Amino acid sequence: MGVKRRRRAEEGLTSTELAVVMPVLIALVLVPFQIALWWHAHQVADAAAREAVDAAQVVTATEDDGIRAAEWFLDAVGNITEAEVTVTRTTETVTVEVTGRAPRLLPGFDWQVIARAAGPIERFIPEDERFGITEGLIVSNSGAGGG
Repeated sequence: MGVKRRRRAEEGLTSTELAVVMPVLIALVLVPFQIALWWHAHQVADAAAREAVDAAQVVTATEDDGIRAAEWFLDAVGNITEAEVTVTRTTETVTVEVTGRAPRLLPGFDWQVIARAAGPIERFIPEDERFGITEGLIVSNSGAGGG
């Protein structure tokens, strides 16, 4: 009789253990995927910031050109929600900041991404000022081609 009583007392133990262990197991399985989604969103934000710098650093470009380029890139690639693009253009440089949120598999965590990029404003440099060329120096390719 002692054996039967013991089995009846342990009948619900497996269900209780499963109810405790299963959420932890699911979380452990989902964490690597969540980190991968965050990493990918960070890479997308970084690429969008570089696209915005490329568009806004042209001599005739404006801050709006950079914003449009970043938004186009973010729309095409996706994986970021609540995206915000800030472009600051001075006479010498252009700076871009892209912020947003990565997709969320695990509730309760904020997976924000921030990417920054900067570059100089393109400018025209006369040919005689390029690469330290001095006046009167002529480069010739007359010896090339062997003839």
